[in-house]
Amino acid sequence: MKSVLKKLSEGKIDAVRKTATRRLKIDRDDPEGWFLLGMVSHEKGNEEYALECFERALFLKRTEKYHRAKSMSHLGLFEFEEAASELRKSLELKKDAESHFMLYVALLFLNEKDAEKHLAAAHRMKPAKTKKMLREFFGSFFRDEPSIPEKEKKAMMKKLGIKSA
Repeated sequence: MKSVLKKLSEGKIDAVRKTATRRLKIDRDDPEGWFLLGMVSHEKGNEEYALECFERALFLKRTEKYHRAKSMSHLGLFEFEEAASELRKSLELKKDAESHFMLYVALLFLNEKDAEKHLAAAHRMKPAKTKKMLREFFGSFFRDEPSIPEKEKKAMMKKLGIKSA
């Protein structure tokens, strides 16, 4: 399964879609098939259908991976409360740095006080990975945001170890 997800990260979306549909033709109740179809939909920006796929996967089998995937679609739709709820369910099943970091992001947007504890938990578990996720988060949401003064952006970049462009 990791090789299929690697294909997705390499942009080979059609190959992953074919794998998902092949699995679902064999077994309509294959949770991994629904998960993969959801990941393809998420990559294509079709978050509503991705949510349906992840919900179907979760109905068939409850795993932290499926809850975390569902939270990604909620984040993509700016549904931060729903994302936080799914990430808490994920963390009940397995403590991992990625879920803690994503929960930090959801809670940050909700202006929740305990956001920082999830960032700290992610950092304790995987410091280098957490720093990388922070850099990507900064680049996606803040780097080109005109309402943030350049001085603050530079301070954030320095703290995150990002070189100026």
